[in-house]
Amino acid sequence: MKKSVLATFVATGLALGLHAAVSLPHVFGDNMVLQRGMRVPVWGKAAPGETVSVSFAGQTVSARAGADGRWMLHLAPLKACADGAEFKVSGDNIIVFGNVVVGEVWFCSGQSNMEYTMSARRKVKDWEREVAAAKWPLIRHFRPPHRIELTPVDDVDASWVETTPQTIPPQSAVAFFFGETLHKELNVPVGLINCSWGGTRIEPWTPAGHPDDLWLLQNLGGYGGQQRPTVLWNGMVAGLVPYAIKGAIWYQGCANRNDGDAYLDKTISLVRGWRREWKQGDFPYFLVQLAPYKYDNIKGTKLAVIQEAQARVPEKVPNSGYTVINDVGDINDIHPTDKRTVGRRVADQVLDRVYGKFVRPWKTPVAVGMKVEGRTLRVSFENADGLTTRDGLAPTEFEVRDIVGTWTPAVARIEGCDVVLAADGVTEPLGVRFAAYNGSTPNLVNGAGLPAGPFRMGRACPLGAAEKLPKASGYKCVQRYDIPERCDMRKVLPKTLSSADGVRRVGYLLELEDKSGDTSFAFAEMDAFSSDSDELVLSANDGSRQLRREVSNLRVSTNILPPTRKDAVRGFVEFYTCNYSPKTMESPAGGDARKYDFNDTPAPQPGNGLGYGCLQVHDLDAKTTVLAFNHFCSDSVPCDVGIGNSRGDHSDWTFARNAGAYKSRRLSVWVK
Repeated sequence: MKKSVLATFVATGLALGLHAAVSLPHVFGDNMVLQRGMRVPVWGKAAPGETVSVSFAGQTVSARAGADGRWMLHLAPLKACADGAEFKVSGDNIIVFGNVVVGEVWFCSGQSNMEYTMSARRKVKDWEREVAAAKWPLIRHFRPPHRIELTPVDDVDASWVETTPQTIPPQSAVAFFFGETLHKELNVPVGLINCSWGGTRIEPWTPAGHPDDLWLLQNLGGYGGQQRPTVLWNGMVAGLVPYAIKGAIWYQGCANRNDGDAYLDKTISLVRGWRREWKQGDFPYFLVQLAPYKYDNIKGTKLAVIQEAQARVPEKVPNSGYTVINDVGDINDIHPTDKRTVGRRVADQVLDRVYGKFVRPWKTPVAVGMKVEGRTLRVSFENADGLTTRDGLAPTEFEVRDIVGTWTPAVARIEGCDVVLAADGVTEPLGVRFAAYNGSTPNLVNGAGLPAGPFRMGRACPLGAAEKLPKASGYKCVQRYDIPERCDMRKVLPKTLSSADGVRRVGYLLELEDKSGDTSFAFAEMDAFSSDSDELVLSANDGSRQLRREVSNLRVSTNILPPTRKDAVRGFVEFYTCNYSPKTMESPAGGDARKYDFNDTPAPQPGNGLGYGCLQVHDLDAKTTVLAFNHFCSDSVPCDVGIGNSRGDHSDWTFARNAGAYKSRRLSVWVK
């Protein structure tokens, strides 16, 4: 039944000319699902002072519109009802919605894997069979269109539709399979509000308003369009609030994969904002942990850090949970097609935790402890009854950390609910990590076939531990410099510890200790690129140093960069006490003339005045930065330090000004 308007004054011919007609946002309409078991807000607009009444399920509740024409009332908690009924709104005009049912309403949001539809173009696993079987008139969908707004809007232009083979193709596959599972097990109608947009970050879905959320505007000024903070909340969600919902499910994170641990804080802000705006208390929130994908590099570790941040959400967000899906991903497709498994796993947890109905096991193996036993590590798991592997082989994707913080692949064996690890050459295990790479598809599962997610545990690697590297054997340290956050080496000139005469090889060790006390490092050793030992060490006597040299036999040892070839590569060193520009030079080939990278041009000030300054080592074969220490000639702003390519605009960390992100920073020079 379509919305109907019956005005009491139509016969006068003035119709709506004298009074503002009663209206409601589009989330109220034919085929809608109302949330059972809680007070149901109903709101809209009318003429100022006009009395509006809502009648449904034996209730009639009235409210008077305020001076601004807005009104709101609440229906008392409703019982589930699958029989479509009329929902009547009366004022100077009458609106009637038909086929309204009562059940469970869930808000479903995120980026492309939530938006991923049941259409032929998307090709969900077993697509034709799934669409043909989608005959569920009591599962209803409400899908607002993409919309960007700088301020919250009052309404979104969408309508409720029943699930049929004809209507299901444009709907979210994950949301549908989630809702289908709930409907089958609870035997009540299910409403699915799907607000999603492929490729979007978490920030635009987060409402503004809490002082702790100011970082959204401060740190993301460079993002525009649909990535601008708050704009999707404003344009696609605000107009639905406070429509009564049971909870929310969320599938997002790919677009924020560079955020690392900060994704946890952003999730806290997201959920806090939603709960504040909905005013329904700490309603349930369940997220889907990202699936494996190659992203920029299959051996990169950014994905695992985000996955671990997602796994920590229940520690920080009350009434929340996450679902591990690393066994149904596709490292060559950022949109794995098995959406049924994803939706059902989320629903299984929701059924147990929210509705108290256990249907299937949903708890995945979680590492809860680690014990060093000589040269081996024992990792203990909970939710691990019947711990085994999917393929019957030894557990994969385990690595052991040695005393200097490097990671070595481990041989693993299962003993009850424990996994025992040993790694070649590791005599003093420091820690363990699991499924640490973008392309990790581990085989460890519990007896229910549910997979373990990525984790790290163990002792921190202290500053200075990297000096025990086997690769450093035979080298002597000629200079050790604890880098201040704001660095001017003219004020505290790093001293050379001993002579560097007759040097055949030189190495630079950069160590960065994070706020938790764990240290990352890169040790870049190479054939000496100068016969003048003074040119190999740090100094800031003047602005005349303009060393840019290709170097031979570069070898890199690190505990954070992806594994590299064991053979030596060509390297390139940029060692300036002057300014430099992104303009490229003929040698080495390549580089971006608009951005600072491995091929920049010295730009000394007149009279050899001190400039920005840098010591950068690059892998010339891969055209990537190995380590960088920049801006050491002035303490006006924090200096730049980094290992690997920067995620910012300039891959060599120029203008990063990030020294304050670390507890301590150390650069040492080694020769032999």
